[in-house]
Amino acid sequence: MSRIKSSAPTRIDLAGGTLDIWPLHLFFDNPPTLNAAIDLYATVEIIPRKDKRIFLTSCDLGLSDNFSSLKTLPDNHPLELIVRTLKFYAPKSGLEISTNCQAPQGSGIGGSSALSIALNGALNRLTGRGYRKAEMIEIAKNIETQVIKVPAGCQDYYPAMYGGVRKVVPGVRDTETKKFAISPAELTRHFVLCCTGKPRNSGINNWEVTKKAVDGNRAVIRHLKTIRDCAVEMEQALSRGQLKKLAPIFAKEWKARKQLAPGISTPQMDQLIRSAMKKGALAAKVCGAGGGGCVAFIVPPAKKQLVTEELTSKGGQVLPFRFVSRPLRVERVSNH
Repeated sequence: MSRIKSSAPTRIDLAGGTLDIWPLHLFFDNPPTLNAAIDLYATVEIIPRKDKRIFLTSCDLGLSDNFSSLKTLPDNHPLELIVRTLKFYAPKSGLEISTNCQAPQGSGIGGSSALSIALNGALNRLTGRGYRKAEMIEIAKNIETQVIKVPAGCQDYYPAMYGGVRKVVPGVRDTETKKFAISPAELTRHFVLCCTGKPRNSGINNWEVTKKAVDGNRAVIRHLKTIRDCAVEMEQALSRGQLKKLAPIFAKEWKARKQLAPGISTPQMDQLIRSAMKKGALAAKVCGAGGGGCVAFIVPPAKKQLVTEELTSKGGQVLPFRFVSRPLRVERVSNH
């Protein structure tokens, strides 16, 4: 019996996040969300069994469990994302699933979404369901919404599925996505990624913002308009390959995002950003919905080492990474 291995990249969001949540994009003329895949991967390995037993192992969370069959899987479980996805694909035989994610938990770089895409890719191959990429993204988004109990945005699934530096544009009929012709290696030279070590719960921040926007909160709507304008501006800069224009837009986006909800930035994050700016960083922004997790910095390549050393000395954990073009990969490995 052959095993199935899959892996999907996580991402750094560049501009337009939160506006990828339904129905916010409809209120703001369907702006793009811009992000880029990075080489911190979520991986899944499935070994089919001859019996009905199910074994689940999450290596990064240090959790494992087993069940006599698919029917005995509970709804509520610490590995709920895996459990729900497994129930959806309903494989005929038992199996052993082990998952791992190189993104620290709650880091704001789309770890759970990348894991979800890797899991969908592997189970789609195992069960022969034949779902297309767009369908797997829809399945992943809806299952993740069941798990986090608030609407999930759509942007995180696209870099995981397709890789590269890209725009994601949720529209009236469907969601479009396009890759920019920017060299991931060139973009990598301008970025530093720093983890604060404090995980966050993105569902909560984003949902507070979404509710306020739906309720017509003027201040939130004003800040979301700024975020939309930044996304449109950054899309133009990326499509023209103008990397020098990214930092001011990145900084403006973060300024607006910080005002959206209390707690999006933490005192520790503010301190790290101040320290990095003193050493030559051009702009910084908290990844994902904020409240903890990672901060991405745009730096002149010549100052990258200096900024890295400063962040480390202030207690930040600088994550080595590269931007990558590579998409979801699923392969069947025969057991020799």
